Amino acid sequence: MMAHGPDDLPPDMTNVMLVSAHDWFASALQAVLEPEGFVFARVRSARVAVRDASQVNPDLVIIDEGLPDMDAPSLASSLGRGVLKRSVPILVYSPNFWHENEQAAAMRAGAWDIIKEPVRSNLVVAKLRRLLEIKQLIESTEQGSLSDMATGLYNLAGMMRMLRVMGSTARRHGASLTCVVVGPTEKPGPGSLDALRERAARLWGEGIRESDACGWVDSSELGIVAYGTDAAGATTLVRRLTETTAEDPTAEGLTPVSAGIVELTSRFAESSETEARQVAPMATRIAGLS
Repeated sequence: MMAHGPDDLPPDMTNVMLVSAHDWFASALQAVLEPEGFVFARVRSARVAVRDASQVNPDLVIIDEGLPDMDAPSLASSLGRGVLKRSVPILVYSPNFWHENEQAAAMRAGAWDIIKEPVRSNLVVAKLRRLLEIKQLIESTEQGSLSDMATGLYNLAGMMRMLRVMGSTARRHGASLTCVVVGPTEKPGPGSLDALRERAARLWGEGIRESDACGWVDSSELGIVAYGTDAAGATTLVRRLTETTAEDPTAEGLTPVSAGIVELTSRFAESSETEARQVAPMATRIAGLS
């Protein structure tokens, strides 16, 4: 396999991970796409694709049928659920003997589109260009948003905004305000990060009070800004989250849980955005996660 990371490529090149055990298909696809600026990192099995996906960091993935260890829809599902970013297009090659049901199964499993036989160069190139435009749109939207699109929780920018709003409200009403940061003790690998974030959002982000704000302060650490809650109340919250996680059979990678608590004094409540950004790293240091 010749792997090309995104930093190795000129800005007008597109990094494709091609998963195919068939030399003829790889050669045909490369002949069509390489003149159009597509650079290939080819792997021959699903196992290697899952293992190397984070290293290759592809702009898009094309999966051939007939892999030795997994069918194409199953691999599309595996790559789309925690191995790759959700914005990465995944396409599956459909040979002539595939019927509509097989193509539909691939789409339900996570494929964005189907490359049908015979491979028509103009159509394939146009299709890939359009999917890459959608990828860029998704990523631009995520960067400009206050929430994480995959989990629905606030991102760091959203948490900083909520901190300013809640701090102002707490100051006016003389209410307490506390920040809790929770995360797994062991840092997850890049290939398992998305799946872990989904589990963390479900276990730690759901069920909080309407008066609280919950969002990501780091790649695998959730912050909860609890209105009207002091350190004692936050300790009870941490204990409940820890017990819930320990009892959940799907909490793989989240245990043991590390947590930190910071009481936000009036100084933080009145702080500027620059000072407010000190809260997340402070809570993280107390949690022992950085």
